[in-house]
Amino acid sequence: IIKHLKFLMLHFFKSKPKKPKTLGQIGEELAQEEYKKRGYKVIAANFFNKKGKRLGEIDFIAKDKNRIIFVEVKARTVGAEIYGKGVDSVDRFKQLRILKAVKIFLLENQRYQLFVPQIDVCLIEFSGVDKSVQSVKIIPNAVEDWG
Repeated sequence: IIKHLKFLMLHFFKSKPKKPKTLGQIGEELAQEEYKKRGYKVIAANFFNKKGKRLGEIDFIAKDKNRIIFVEVKARTVGAEIYGKGVDSVDRFKQLRILKAVKIFLLENQRYQLFVPQIDVCLIEFSGVDKSVQSVKIIPNAVEDWG
């Protein structure tokens, strides 16, 4: 009995319950699916500079034959915009952080140097009642300052 109890206790402490996905994580998955429907291949998710200071993050990166698209996803619940509208949260400061991350990605991944880069913002709105998807809106070339 003692061996069995030790086994059960060990198994209990090793297996951690999975945390439910956040609205943001669900939004990122939906956005990736939308890009796949449009013919893009998702090549990376949650990219950030792993060396040194964390300069910015890209929610996911997709490509087609000649374009590479860096996507910032903003998920919001309709009527509960305590963080403001999704598009408003991609302010100049956030854009600069995205641009830094894009430049690092392109430096680290030379094979994409000839692709035309594009930064999109994908807005996902969920119902405040049942959390169903209300809309998925892609704003292409939302950040264009490549200087």
